[in-house]
Formats: sequence, structure tokens, C-alpha cells
Amino acid sequence: MLILSELVKDSRKTLSELAEMLDMSISSIHKRVKKLEKEGIIERYTAVVNPDFFDTVTAFLLIGAENPEKIFNNIKSIDSVVEVYKALGNFNMVVKIRSNDLDKIGEITSKISAMEGVMMVECIVTTKRLKEEIWFPEMR
Repeated sequence: MLILSELVKDSRKTLSELAEMLDMSISSIHKRVKKLEKEGIIERYTAVVNPDFFDTVTAFLLIGAENPEKIFNNIKSIDSVVEVYKALGNFNMVVKIRSNDLDKIGEITSKISAMEGVMMVECIVTTKRLKEEIWFPEMR
């Protein structure tokens, strides 16, 4: 977990830096990182972009659908959809959208509302991002 913790903080750390920080050999670090990648624990390495620098609007769509899997397959390829979650309650899906254009968010909302099997869609447009963190599993 220490390797993972360090990579979550800064994925640009080299194997040498990790080995020195964690008092391990480079080959041990390499093997463990490869294992984390192979098991799907590490999905990818990427830059985290601050959306506030791009005048983006973030919206969440709460969707009630008869067949959420089918709807997901239609939604996942829509530009500006950045996250999709299965949910419990009155809505069985939550979709996060980011766009520079409020009209585009409206178009996406209308497009999803018109999909066969979608019973209801509620759009929540946010006004300001207060907190967004990179998630890391709690160590026990």
C-alpha cells in the first residue's frame, strides 16, 4: 500500500525514487507496480487537470431507467460525460458532465431523456467546485 500511496500523491515518481523512499530495491518496486497494474488496481497514469482554469460547468444527471445497463451503453460514448455511476434509490444512475457550454449540458440532458427506457432525468448544475480529491483506499 505504501507504493500505491506514493503513486497516488505523484505518479511521476521514478522507480528509483520510490525504492529510496521505501527502502526497497528497484526490482522489488518494479515487480509490485507491475502487479498493481496487472490486477487493475492501477488503471492508468494521468495528469489531473483543474477544470476551474477552463470556465467549465459541471452538472450531475440523476437518471431513472428501466434498463440501466442499456442506457449506460448509450451514455458512455457521449462527449462531455466524464463519470457514470450505478445508484440506489429513486434514480439508478448518476452521470457527471463537464462542458464549457451550458447549452451543451441541456442538449445532453435532452438526448438522455429521449432514450428508450429512461423514465426520468433530473439535472443539477453546479455553481462552484468546493472540493475534488483523488481517492485513496483507507489503510487498516
